[in-house]
Amino acid sequence: MINEEIKKLSDILLQSLYDYHFANNGGSYTLPKAMVNADVSSKQAIEYLIEKDYAIDSGQGSDNLVLAITAQGMDYIKSK
Repeated sequence: MINEEIKKLSDILLQSLYDYHFANNGGSYTLPKAMVNADVSSKQAIEYLIEKDYAIDSGQGSDNLVLAITAQGMDYIKSK
């Protein structure tokens, strides 16, 4: 079970991905993995979003997370 702090943070991150998607013509948000790994709560929140299929990371094999919101993530944000 995910704790409330991580849930709130994941909602904030997902809203940010949603806003970024529309502000940047569907672009993905790039974050250095080292930065994410330094903050355990953020890392857990991002992992939660990916696990729930609300976001995808297309940065495998690189030093960055390349996050994009999925259609399921958009539906979740719209339903809030």
